[in-house]
Amino acid sequence: MHAPYSERLVCVGPRAHAPRLSVLTPFYRYDPGAMLAALANAPRDVEIVLLDDGSCSATLLSSVVAAAERTGAPVRIVVWENNRGRAEARNRLITEARGEYVLFLDADMIPDSPRFLHAWLSLIQSQRPFTAFGGLSVANVSPTSETALHHDLFARSDCLPAHVRQRRGAQAVASANLLVRRDFLRAAPFDEHFTGWGFEDVDWALSAARRAPILHIDNSATHAGLDDVDALMRKSAEAGPNFARLAAKHPESVARFAAHRMARVLKLAPMRAELRKLFAWLARDPLSATPMPLRRTAFKLYRASCFAEHLA
Repeated sequence: MHAPYSERLVCVGPRAHAPRLSVLTPFYRYDPGAMLAALANAPRDVEIVLLDDGSCSATLLSSVVAAAERTGAPVRIVVWENNRGRAEARNRLITEARGEYVLFLDADMIPDSPRFLHAWLSLIQSQRPFTAFGGLSVANVSPTSETALHHDLFARSDCLPAHVRQRRGAQAVASANLLVRRDFLRAAPFDEHFTGWGFEDVDWALSAARRAPILHIDNSATHAGLDDVDALMRKSAEAGPNFARLAAKHPESVARFAAHRMARVLKLAPMRAELRKLFAWLARDPLSATPMPLRRTAFKLYRASCFAEHLA
């Protein structure tokens, strides 16, 4: 991990005494208040640790502190002056955590069950896994005209039951709702060469799966922070270098990804820039006439064409 930049620590609520579980949440210009509200009345052996990754907003931080106070739980907030990215933020959270286990829970996730934390603690007690993934859903979020595409994509690609995810293994893991034993994480942190947006969690899961099995369970949380189409496209473009880094680091695994197969084909296509504009136009659906299956396919092709620009 890099030498620390300027940071400060804000402590809220009671002091944690030997917590069993540390909930770890990085955020950047996004208010995790709804997630914190869902964790109110957390079990006594749970602490919450957040990291403001350079949002530089006193208003946002004040809102987060107020939401943290309402949980009644021990909460610590690490505040960074500069944005340093999700991999480095998660590694800093690992060093700050005191629990035997940590639960990575993204700022825009809302647990689907009021027994969410109890279910994780029960799993720790009964099975003591090295790592486990609880799954994702859109159960508690409604699509708007702007977020309909993301809702459809996410529901079909990411919201899978545990028995399906178990067959897919590490490829079906995301750090949005991920339980890991802290001593395992200290030996296998996130790769900080993954900067910007995307794939640092897939890289971690592929690497971790070589050292220990990843258990999949049904203890889902809703992804409430759905993006509009322009944000999806911006993130796809930003993720290109990380996808190429992932493919170079895990060539055999990534070769089985549908996105990689599409990217390899599109890398050979002439007039790739013009094709990408067509894919983007169909995905945006400016005439409100494109069927959702076609919008979905167009977006996947757009994303793969962005990845193709960076593949060796």
